[in-house]
Amino acid sequence: MRRRKKERIIISVFILISLLLFGLVIAFNKVREKTYNMAENQVTSQVTEKNTYKEKSEDTAKRVSFAGVGDNLIHDSIYNAADMRKGVYGDGQYDFDKLYENIKPSLDKYDLRYINQESIVAGDQYGKSNYPLFNTPQAIIPSIEKAGFNIINMANNHSLDRGSQGLVDSIKLWDKTGLCHIGAYESEESRRKPVIIEKKGIKIGLIAYTYGTNGMSPDTPYRIGYLNEKDIRSDIARLRRAGVDFILASAHWGQEGQLAIDSVQMRYAQLFNDLGVDVVLGTHAHRIQKVEWKTNDKGKKTLIYYGTGNFVANMIGAHTYLEGMASFDFVKKGNDKYIDNPKFIPLVCHLEANQYGYDGSVYRLDEYPVELANRHLYMRGAGAYNIELYKNSVNSIVPKEFLE
Repeated sequence: MRRRKKERIIISVFILISLLLFGLVIAFNKVREKTYNMAENQVTSQVTEKNTYKEKSEDTAKRVSFAGVGDNLIHDSIYNAADMRKGVYGDGQYDFDKLYENIKPSLDKYDLRYINQESIVAGDQYGKSNYPLFNTPQAIIPSIEKAGFNIINMANNHSLDRGSQGLVDSIKLWDKTGLCHIGAYESEESRRKPVIIEKKGIKIGLIAYTYGTNGMSPDTPYRIGYLNEKDIRSDIARLRRAGVDFILASAHWGQEGQLAIDSVQMRYAQLFNDLGVDVVLGTHAHRIQKVEWKTNDKGKKTLIYYGTGNFVANMIGAHTYLEGMASFDFVKKGNDKYIDNPKFIPLVCHLEANQYGYDGSVYRLDEYPVELANRHLYMRGAGAYNIELYKNSVNSIVPKEFLE
């Protein structure tokens, strides 16, 4: 009896051990499978993050893409067309979306998207107004947001078209959007505070200046960023102390309607380069101007877009509708920081007379249909000829290395 009991105990222990061993084998296989899947997922994750330029290690490049366009100058014909597209004309409702809907797919490819809002948006309490003292209906703000722009330049010669208070009110309107705006300041504190965008582990400092404000003076010296060496040096020094990786300068400069670079542009381009600015984005001439790398005595290179032309406007002459988009990447790889893939992408602002008045929209030049060009206000049936003329103009102004 005692022997049988002992045998049963031994058998039970053997079965228990067998079950435990079996369970361990299963568990081991499951852990191994899970580990394999995790490793597979990790590899996939690494590839995905590499493709989207998210860093996995110090040896992998961090990359932030940037696009910048020129003067968003909303003349009366443009805001009247936007008025007619929505509600009843004169009821205060506007649809500005069409201006940007055809260029939006191109803009969507970039992390940062800059626009020079040349005509001030002071608020509807000032009334809408045209050249020479602009005020654009504030309904344009959500359309600019919808287009994807997230950096708004406010330093240009029309900043004071509604006076200093109008500029302050414009700042408040842009503040409500949460978008980054540069070049105009509500207080001395905000003027001295560095503007920095941090994205994907890269810190980019932004500064913005204009040559002037059409003979008008602001109520305080800090209201607008003006081109002068003392302020530029101070602003850059503050950004350096803040530990930025890159500095981009917006410069409203040059001569209207001119392709040639003037002495002011030359002087400040050299200053920006001497002070180690990485990129200069120029506006104001309403014409496209050259692009170049400028290198100082220390070997520092600065990418300079002297002029991207208009973006949206209604000006006389077909040449003012040929425009450009600056395109490049900020890259940080370990201790190396550099500008990569610099391009100038030709654009055209389409403008035609229809039931809404003078209706417009921006296109890439290489996507601009001939049949649409034939209806352009300043091409009048010569669409193919003007498109070819535009292409030749771009090739004669912009060095080949910057063209796609």
